[in-house]
Amino acid sequence: MRNISVLVSFLITVSVQAQLLRPTSHSLEADSVYSGLLGSSISDIEGQGDTLWFGSGHGLSATHDNGDSFISFSRRYSNLGQGGVSALAVHGDSIWLAMGYDTSTAFGNLKAGGGISRSVDGGLTWTHLQQPMDSLESSVIDGETVYEKYSEMEIFGDTLLTVDVVTPVQNITYDLDFDGTRLWATSFGGGLRVSHDLGDSWEQVMLPWDSFDRLDSLLISDLKSEIDENPEFYALDPLIHFNHIAFAVEAWNDTIWVGTSHGINRSLDGGHSWDHYTFQNSNISGNWVIALDRQIMGNGDERIWASTITTGAGDVTGFSFFDTGSEYWRAPFLDYRIWNIASDANNVYAATDQGLWKSKDGLHFSLLPSFRHADNSEIVYSDAVYAVNVNTDGGLWIGTGDGLVVSYNDGLTWNIHKARIPDEEGQFYAYPNPFTPRYDKVLNNEGHLIIRFTANAGVTVSVTVFDFAMHRVKQVWDDVETTLSGPQGCTWSGRNEEGYLVANGTYFIRLEIGSNIEWTKVMVIN
Repeated sequence: MRNISVLVSFLITVSVQAQLLRPTSHSLEADSVYSGLLGSSISDIEGQGDTLWFGSGHGLSATHDNGDSFISFSRRYSNLGQGGVSALAVHGDSIWLAMGYDTSTAFGNLKAGGGISRSVDGGLTWTHLQQPMDSLESSVIDGETVYEKYSEMEIFGDTLLTVDVVTPVQNITYDLDFDGTRLWATSFGGGLRVSHDLGDSWEQVMLPWDSFDRLDSLLISDLKSEIDENPEFYALDPLIHFNHIAFAVEAWNDTIWVGTSHGINRSLDGGHSWDHYTFQNSNISGNWVIALDRQIMGNGDERIWASTITTGAGDVTGFSFFDTGSEYWRAPFLDYRIWNIASDANNVYAATDQGLWKSKDGLHFSLLPSFRHADNSEIVYSDAVYAVNVNTDGGLWIGTGDGLVVSYNDGLTWNIHKARIPDEEGQFYAYPNPFTPRYDKVLNNEGHLIIRFTANAGVTVSVTVFDFAMHRVKQVWDDVETTLSGPQGCTWSGRNEEGYLVANGTYFIRLEIGSNIEWTKVMVIN
């Protein structure tokens, strides 16, 4: 019988770290449609030219004027799926985004796929498609319904088994790409899938088994007797083969690259035959591959970049590239977890928890400095960079845990865009709330609570934090004279006057502007 609990139990074990592949939690709430950036923790950036698309744990945003204005899309009004954006693909006016959310199960809180939404008119209208899954095969034997674990698929004229995935739980889509004809999707439980009708229907794609370096018609012919004797071992089955758990895909024409829990796979014939590169048979840094990028060099040569995570088998977390001319892997940048990759003819960029790294030659990397607005009016309170995009107009777009930044002079100066409550005269608030100092708005290894208010130039401002018993905890500002009029702010690290992190609880913040006093409160959770 179909034993769903066994499959889910196995995927929980494998996904202890896979839960962290997206930098933000997937929201269960549907946001309202409005003009502006939706969510400040940006995990996906796609598109070129004036139109760019941004995915976050809160949903989808876009700009059609290269950042002068933003519009956001919601589940309620735009027919999107439940949760936050887990994958995003853009091809002209066609946009596909996968959604994911947190769900409670008997095994604890797990990720679930919220389906895929598609627009073919640049976001004007959306079609929501269910999470790619399989139908559950069943038969009636002696009056009892029996559910089958496997269905069948044909590979090079032979029939192989495949495990049917019939639940969205642990079946979240982590990457999407369109090769001009076919839409490709990778998911934790669902493996690699392809759609020939823009996402209306999906087919499972067989990748090489863990111990094989190649999958083609010759191999299937040679293994014919073994497959017949042991069909379950040679099934498409993540219970047996980690290379059938897919995370990243890069596709163009008939070339497809796929990153899995057991290496990198390349097909040059539209997804039929595959080469399988692993830490054991090549020079890639690690076997768990979470991001891929295709770089076209100035001389026309190509490189495939891969972000890897150690599986504990002697491999290493880091950055690797494959030169298509030499057919050789190199691993020049190790010990950094890379969330996202982008490149142009001259540079490659790696988004990491420590910031954005850049290399001109692919061998030597330098860390770009912290992000500040060109006029110093805004700062990004985030060490981590989650997304990066190199635009055709030379713009370098960066998604962080505290906003979206863009530079047109190779990082010398930045413009910063954030999603927050509109600053109105007299408004006083603090965010994030609740505040976790060890994880929220972390810059230079220090968390930041952002305190926003409006004041006129030349007045004195004091900001003081009190505990629930109204004992003073921290004097953040003490009679600071403002130099500008309008919205402004300061930050609190969650530490008291002695430099220690405060205990969990409710804290009150007093704002004094001249003789005027206002209060707000924040919950601290360590």
